[in-house]
Amino acid sequence: MKLSPREKRATNALLNMPIIRENLDIIAGCSNGPELVAGLRRNGLSVPCKRMERYDKDGNACCPGQYSFTQEDKQIARDWLKGA
Repeated sequence: MKLSPREKRATNALLNMPIIRENLDIIAGCSNGPELVAGLRRNGLSVPCKRMERYDKDGNACCPGQYSFTQEDKQIARDWLKGA
């Protein structure tokens, strides 16, 4: 699997820890993290998204998504990165 530079950055980050959507945008260098994750899913990863209870800058409750890799995702991702 040939990964784009954004996919490589996202994959490396997700191998280390779960990441909230906004942070994934920054790490990957994109403005649409959900579409980036959708692409990883189309290529065979599951990339679960857990909703986190948080508060925004105005004190309003919100539920941003936090992406993570399963153990199977991690093995697939490592194999991809070895071939990259």
